[in-house]
Amino acid sequence: MHPLVKEVLYTEEQIKERIKELGKEISEYYIENNQSNDAVIMLGLLRGCITFMGNFLTTFTPECEIDFMTVSSYSGTESSGKLKITQDVKTSLKDRTVLIVEDIIDTGLTLEFVKDYLYSQGARDVKVVVLFDKPGSRKNNIQADWRGFSIKNDFVIGFGFDIDNKLRNLPYVGICDTDKLKDWKW
Repeated sequence: MHPLVKEVLYTEEQIKERIKELGKEISEYYIENNQSNDAVIMLGLLRGCITFMGNFLTTFTPECEIDFMTVSSYSGTESSGKLKITQDVKTSLKDRTVLIVEDIIDTGLTLEFVKDYLYSQGARDVKVVVLFDKPGSRKNNIQADWRGFSIKNDFVIGFGFDIDNKLRNLPYVGICDTDKLKDWKW
């Protein structure tokens, strides 16, 4: 276990098993409900989505296209609430079905911003899957259509979650020991 991890919340095996379950459930939903038969646009929100999306993609059976957006609201361990698109979608969204793949809903401000933006670009339908949900941090009423796990308002690292773009590669998700972080030397 990494020294900045206070407690492991979910092991790699637990996370991958839940991702398989999500893949099956969401695949069934789109097979039954995608009336247009268009390929679903699987839209990852960078950078946090990478590990989750890579694992999720192998469990998703409907036809899909991949695209990415980068929207940032974090600095270190704190969400600033200020949103900025630094990489836009490359695919035309007009009359398309979009599945946003996100690592976590924290304040909900990023997802609300992105969903509104996608609809303004002509998306017909926008759904959201998140690996982790922190309902106690929410600043709006947005909800994921599917979620892997619900967690308390702890700062988590590993399996794609980071501190200033570090420690994403831990194979598990753990609670960051923010007391140690104050004096941590990278």
